[in-house]
Order: sequence, then structure tokens, then C-alpha cells
Amino acid sequence: MGRGAVNLSETQLDAICTLLEDDREATFQALDRQIASMADEDLERILERLTRTEGRRVSAPPALVDFHHSRLERSFSEWAVSAPDGPQLEEGVFLLASFGYPLEDLGRCVAELDQMTKELGYRLEGVSAPDEIVRHTAYYLHEELGFKGGRTEYYDPDNCYLNRVLDRREGMPISLAAVYMLIGRRMDLPFRGVGMPGHFILKYEVPGTPVYLDPFDGGKVVSAEECTDIVRGMGYHFDPRFLNETPDLRIVERMLNNLIGIYHREGDEERSSRLVRYREIIQRG
Repeated sequence: MGRGAVNLSETQLDAICTLLEDDREATFQALDRQIASMADEDLERILERLTRTEGRRVSAPPALVDFHHSRLERSFSEWAVSAPDGPQLEEGVFLLASFGYPLEDLGRCVAELDQMTKELGYRLEGVSAPDEIVRHTAYYLHEELGFKGGRTEYYDPDNCYLNRVLDRREGMPISLAAVYMLIGRRMDLPFRGVGMPGHFILKYEVPGTPVYLDPFDGGKVVSAEECTDIVRGMGYHFDPRFLNETPDLRIVERMLNNLIGIYHREGDEERSSRLVRYREIIQRG
């Protein structure tokens, strides 16, 4: 796919993007066949244009989605070896969000995280004690903004995609933890991900005794002993190393595992297999 040699003019590009708003099946199928023969450069241009169609309902033809998913293989490969100190969580979670929502303008999510950081900064003025920083942060995210654990439809894929977690204020433990970490990094607040077996929590890393908290339970502070009980309650033998910080690459890998399991459970082997491919790529990274 993507072997066509003729680049689209701006007029042709506009026409294709406009036609993608047409909900007639015959039009959609004709566009899909046309897109399947286009040059990669033109497919890139169409995707870039469609991400700017805020407020307009646009469906991505299968050929365009397939191109985007193939393109993500290269993006995940580059991400896995991108930074001297390891891959960056923010880029990784938005690559994953782009898999589920290829036409989403994820720049708006970055702007929303920036705004949350600004608002939380006002609330933390004059606050220095670690337990108070944790308490104020949890109150802001869960009580003021309404973030909560997705208990009713736990295995909804939207609980894994950060753009949808930000929109719906609901997610899995690991995606809610990502919100804390991405805001924390903007403010130099040491919220660290802790990938225990069967459950993902956070710790606020300070000398001495870290403050552990459960983002799926409204940011509730939990003791190390309670973490032990959580792990044993999941049927695992507890190892103190389970409370070590989880690296960014392993966090994204765990998110991938969640989505692979969800799509496999739903019988969507095409998406599941593609995500397995991404996981293999970053495991080699």
C-alpha cells in the first residue's frame, strides 16, 4: 500500500477530507479503494488534515487506519530507544492513544495536562510536606475534576487510552496513575508508578518512607502493609521488590498487555495482533 507516485494537490486533499464526512457506504468504500493506492506522503497529509477537523464527524477508511497502524510500528521502535535516560512516558501513552484514535488531535490532551498542572500549582502554593502534597493532589484530581476508577465497565478499551481517560474522567489504575505522573513531572513532583502484580499504584518518592496511594480508589493513601495485603489478595506471594518504581517502558508495555487482553476477550484478533507486534517492538528496545 501507499505506492502511488502522484501527490495530491491541496484542492484534491480538501475534496477527499470533505468526502470523508459523507456517511454513504458507497462513497466510503470508493474512498477506501482510492486511499489504498495513494503515496505514503499523501496518506500522511490526509491524517494530518483530519486531526484538525475538530467538531466535524469524520470516519477513517480501513486503508487509512491500516497505514496509520503500520506507521506506529516505526514510531514505537523509535520511541523505545529515543532518550538517553530511557523512553518518555508521555510520548508512549499518546502513541498508544493514537492507535485507538488515529484522527484524534492529541495536542489538546497535552494542553489539558498543562492546564491541570497550572491549576494544581495554585493549590500547592505554600505546601511542602509530602503527605499534604499527596492529599491536595488527590483531592484536586478526584474531588474537583472527578477522576475515578472505571469499575462498572472495567474492560472498556477507553479506560486504557489516555485521551479518553481525560475526556471521561475514568480509567484503569495504570491510566489514572499516568495522569498523576504526567502532571507530577511538569511540577517536579516525584509521583512514581508501582506495577504490583494484579494492581497498579503510585508512590510519592521521598527520603525515608514513601507515600503510597491508590489512584483507582480516589487517591487513597495505603501503607506498605496494605500493599502486601493487596498483592496476597490477588493470589501472589509478596516480594518487597514489587514496590520498586516501574520504568516508563514497562508501564507502556503493561498498558499494551491490558489492551491485548481486552481485544482478545472481545474477539478482535486484528487489533490484538497489532498490539502484540507493538509489544514485541518495545521489548526489543
